[in-house]
Amino acid sequence: MKQNLYDIFDHLNADQQELPSLKEMPVNEKSLTDRVMRKADIKPVMKKHRSYRMVGIAAAVAVLAGGTITAGAVSGKMDEFFSAVSKAGINDMNSEYKLPAVNMEISDAIDQMQSYYSCPDVSFTQTDSGTVELMGLYNDHSSLMMSFRLIVTDGTILSDDAYMLPYFTVTNQNGTVKELPEGGYLSEPFRKCDDAENVYYFTYYITDQELAGKTLHIDFAGIYTMSQQQSVMEKMHELDDELRKQHYTEEMDAGEWKKYQHENDFDLIRTQVMREAFAEETPVLKGTWSADVPIADAVSQQLTIETDSNICIIDELSVYMSEDNGTNHYSSDFNMSDEQVCGIAVFLKNGTIITDNSQIFGEEIDCQNFAYIRGTRSDESNICDGMIYCYSRPISIDEIEKISKYTNYFDENYTEHINEYPIYETVQQNFTQAR
Repeated sequence: MKQNLYDIFDHLNADQQELPSLKEMPVNEKSLTDRVMRKADIKPVMKKHRSYRMVGIAAAVAVLAGGTITAGAVSGKMDEFFSAVSKAGINDMNSEYKLPAVNMEISDAIDQMQSYYSCPDVSFTQTDSGTVELMGLYNDHSSLMMSFRLIVTDGTILSDDAYMLPYFTVTNQNGTVKELPEGGYLSEPFRKCDDAENVYYFTYYITDQELAGKTLHIDFAGIYTMSQQQSVMEKMHELDDELRKQHYTEEMDAGEWKKYQHENDFDLIRTQVMREAFAEETPVLKGTWSADVPIADAVSQQLTIETDSNICIIDELSVYMSEDNGTNHYSSDFNMSDEQVCGIAVFLKNGTIITDNSQIFGEEIDCQNFAYIRGTRSDESNICDGMIYCYSRPISIDEIEKISKYTNYFDENYTEHINEYPIYETVQQNFTQAR
């Protein structure tokens, strides 16, 4: 009869890491662990979370009992998730400042991000060519990192230029559905498992205003190469040329042409044509894998600040800043004497400045860039209604001194002037709360 090792040792004192005595003789846990690690040819990794102490005990018992056990089998999906994320190559990610858990030691990534990690019970539709499984995710209200495991079952060996083709849609609690712009394009290459020929990992990072509490529907529509995507993009350029020939007139300025495209659902036409163009290509690995992923309510603290011209949503992994009120997305008019938003900055109490435009401060001030910046749009339209700025590590609201928006304009001598508009200030916020 098989019995769960955690049930056998559920009486252990995890705080003191004590093993039960064997024949009334004490057990030296360090010696036991060293012998197990040598036998399994595993270099021990020191971890700080108490939850891993029971894992070490289970591994030791299994090996000494004559069985074999892998690190993935012991520590579960969370280790696999952070292992995959630590080596992820996310499109549009700042090369200098990585997203949380990316390009980090796995133990450090777990220490930093374990409280944000979750792995909902998700089942993908499967095919004869391979199976897909969610390894887990971390998220705040507006950003989401996900990692998946692909097991190829038809003998295909994926090349280094193989990519998954995803489509993402979000369903709100009221039932409305919105397609996310991250879908429809090949993302990062697969990372091959070190221990198995047919196992691969891949990750995605998604941003959208208020993702938490929604349902993300994923359609993985096959595996393709980057050269195939380039072929699809050539067809898209041909489509744009054809649409311009059919609908554009010389009387239209740039704003009117953008408005015409929006009112006639050109983005929807492009999306459909792109999907059809990929379907005409022969995938490296055939198959479609679909699932609904519930995104849990975020554990992070969130604060919403409303000004006369903006809505700012402060989170621990990201900041959302709405477009200025009155912004005309369909106007081609541009006057250098008009104020234009040129950047935002988050000032931390330790003196760090995180910004999307370091030129605002000059070379004498050392600034850190956001790890990732992406535009977002409302449920009702495909117009950019704001930007999401993502940190390279979790930042609590208590760490923030202030958040400012910057605008610039040029006078009649073409001299640039920059204005600062504080969106959030700790002193002001504390004063408001005290009243």
